Amino acid sequence: MSPKVSSPRTGRKKGLTTGYLVLIVLLVIAAIALAHLRLDLPVEKLAQEFTNEYSHFVEVDGVEVHYREEGAGEPLVLLHGWSASLHTWDGWAKELQEDFRVIRLDLPGFGLTGPVAGAEYSLEFYADFLNRFLSALEIEQCCMAGNSLGGGITWFFTAKYPEKVRKMILVDAAGYNFELPAITKLAQPKVVRYAIRHLTPRYAIGVLVRQVYGDTKKVTAATVDRYYRLLLREGNRVNLFDILDQASGPDDAAVTKLLKHVEIPALIMWGEQDGWIPLELGHRFAEELSEARLIIYEGAGHIPMEELPETTAADARNFLLE
Repeated sequence: MSPKVSSPRTGRKKGLTTGYLVLIVLLVIAAIALAHLRLDLPVEKLAQEFTNEYSHFVEVDGVEVHYREEGAGEPLVLLHGWSASLHTWDGWAKELQEDFRVIRLDLPGFGLTGPVAGAEYSLEFYADFLNRFLSALEIEQCCMAGNSLGGGITWFFTAKYPEKVRKMILVDAAGYNFELPAITKLAQPKVVRYAIRHLTPRYAIGVLVRQVYGDTKKVTAATVDRYYRLLLREGNRVNLFDILDQASGPDDAAVTKLLKHVEIPALIMWGEQDGWIPLELGHRFAEELSEARLIIYEGAGHIPMEELPETTAADARNFLLE
């Protein structure tokens, strides 16, 4: 029996069917991408939502820095972490403004402040930028507290400008090398980083926020909205993961060497359930710093000052006033 041979018409039909399937797949991909497309939000619009009577703007290096100032007394400067904003310190500002002049700012690359053109977001860049910010506010010396990236900036700034900080608090601080969470590793390829600049679904931000809490029941819709909407501030997504790379700090030996220049009293606060920067590094900071003690918060995650504001603020007050 001779083999069957497809007619030209059958071949064309199969080709058309395959073409339709490819087209459908491409259309589905395009629809999914379009559904997740999020345009930048202008800072003017966001300022209507995220400023209040305590908000101010000051120009530093051509950038309008958003900060809040509450209370009176010795200046206490609060620095937030990666992908966060000054709002992460709302609880501390409320609790501590009777004893201190509480100053918190949106760091370059985040919040309403937004990016700095041509900046390399190293700890040294942030420390020097912070120095110019404090000079603009005519602050010669202060106490300083920082969480995560802000903690890294705090100890680096103190090492470089020791005369400007009287006491410091490190809250789950960056500095020593550690393995980043798996979700951040997914953003290593350049094509993924480019996509994140445009495709940023709210539910993905919700996943990130829940990762930094020990008790996810405390994560409210309003909290996720705050992180999400400020991330959409024009320019904030462009360098998001580059900042994570550049501000990770020097190697461990260099960190140890720099910490030897820090001779002021230090309080180390750490969430027991921190899934981003492990507790063992909190112990290491306490061992390396000459005048440090460590408080561990049971059940708390990476941002205990946001998760347990009253408890952590009380510990901060006792330390700063003693």
